[in-house]
Amino acid sequence: MQIWLPLGLLAVVALGVVAVGLFLRSMPGRAELTAEERAEMAATPMPPLQKRAWWGLLVTLATLATITVILMNYGAAEYWENDTLRLTVVGIFMAGLFGYVATLLLPQIKGDRRNLDERDRTVLNRAGTVQSGIVLIALAGWLITLTERFREQGAIPVVYLYLIFGSVVLVNLLGQSLGILLGYWMESGNGEG
Repeated sequence: MQIWLPLGLLAVVALGVVAVGLFLRSMPGRAELTAEERAEMAATPMPPLQKRAWWGLLVTLATLATITVILMNYGAAEYWENDTLRLTVVGIFMAGLFGYVATLLLPQIKGDRRNLDERDRTVLNRAGTVQSGIVLIALAGWLITLTERFREQGAIPVVYLYLIFGSVVLVNLLGQSLGILLGYWMESGNGEG
């Protein structure tokens, strides 16, 4: 197993935690809810968009974790040379994409967007901020990791273009789910939901 890959992934996760922390600190203070308001919030059913975001998060995390474990066990070179392994990873990637589309995007495309209330639309519109930030953090992680790993060779192997693309697509989907969930959390904490 190549040690730089887990270290790079750990650096990306650390950057993500810092970014989320900074984002949360920049938001307005959470209003203290009374016991009655907390009870009302607890009795309110979860909006359909929020439920789908939880499912999208689960599908994306499972896909990312599975592919990461495979690549950590076999390495990028074996992934590139072994057709069976590469097609297996592509199959897992496609299954994750289709699973995400089925859980979160398809209902919006089929007209469920008309059923969104004002809060849902606000949350959905703000989710892009988190989504963009997470994608930029992932790209920065890849850039730093690959530059440091292949500095002496002067070139990065082509296989990493595939890995960058796949990971950024999945991180983008992960960011949308996280943005939606964070938006609902922020709304409920401000006593508006």
